[in-house]
Amino acid sequence: PNGDICAQFTVNLPARGRSILGHKAVQIFDQTLPQLVQKSLIYTSLDANVVTRHVLNVEDQEWVRSNLEIRGLVAFVPDGAILPRMSGADDRPMDETVKDGENSKLVRFHSPDTLRVSFDLPNMGKTLAGIGIRKGITLIVGGGFHGKSTLLSALQVGMYNKIPGDGREFCVCSSTAVKIRSEDGRNVSEVNISPFISNLPFGKNTECFASPDASGSTSQATNIMEALEMGAK
Repeated sequence: PNGDICAQFTVNLPARGRSILGHKAVQIFDQTLPQLVQKSLIYTSLDANVVTRHVLNVEDQEWVRSNLEIRGLVAFVPDGAILPRMSGADDRPMDETVKDGENSKLVRFHSPDTLRVSFDLPNMGKTLAGIGIRKGITLIVGGGFHGKSTLLSALQVGMYNKIPGDGREFCVCSSTAVKIRSEDGRNVSEVNISPFISNLPFGKNTECFASPDASGSTSQATNIMEALEMGAK
């Protein structure tokens, strides 16, 4: 609230066997980390134009997200977005350059005409068009390797702003959105899943359902009800 920056990260301490190498650990905290802070968090060490571009871009992403409700939408994905990642272990955008004479496999996102909407960005001063996913039930269908999971993966992090160059900038969804899936074997403690399931074997109560080993359907119903209790829409 006061303009402070909170940087959260993990540090793997050097070790030999089960013992921490104290002198090398001290070097990390005494030299390496202060240098990283100086280079990445101190404004005078950064390119002012890049910082300004970053802030304006993020503000515009937040503006689009705040206007979804007004437009009756729950999510938006812009035309030209790069949704595929470099790999399952690399969250950078897929490279669209041609290598070794092969054509790039990257396909940028393109909205169907029937679902296209547009936003006039206040900071960047341009019109951004793309798919507007409306409230209600939306089915995403298609053959294998057609990008269904890739689109869903982008949407499931749409409540977070992206850095310029991520490829998923302006892929936004409602801040109250949540991803739901079944979790076979999860523990459930006294959750009302009766809106979805009401007829379990042995007369098990679904208005106050509890289980140390929930099935796929009961776990998914539980996840939905718990998300609603937390304010998800």
